[in-house]
Amino acid sequence: MAQKRKVLVVDDNVELCKNMLDILEFKGYDAAIVHDGYQAIDAAKQGGFDVVVMDVNMPGMSGMDALKILKQSVPGMTVILMTAFANDAFYKEGLKKEVDYKVIQKPIDIDQLLAMLERV
Repeated sequence: MAQKRKVLVVDDNVELCKNMLDILEFKGYDAAIVHDGYQAIDAAKQGGFDVVVMDVNMPGMSGMDALKILKQSVPGMTVILMTAFANDAFYKEGLKKEVDYKVIQKPIDIDQLLAMLERV
């Protein structure tokens, strides 16, 4: 990795966020965490993040709703959605909202996530 990339992790599970933060920082990423869709939008607008890794199922604002706003307000932002429920309906919802995103299945395989981060 030539340059430290900035990654924002968004999940209402505080322990998961802290674990991911530790791993990403250990692997050389500049990472930050927030715990809901509203915070994700604010942080992404202000923080200059390269990638947002965000849970789909969160209280207040779902990851899909936050994704749509992020794609409009921060064009070019790469978003990786984390979900335990990736199925055909999930993908169709994203297509209906006409936004581009990547998906990683929970429980998170950290090697798979790191590989995705290297590709984006």
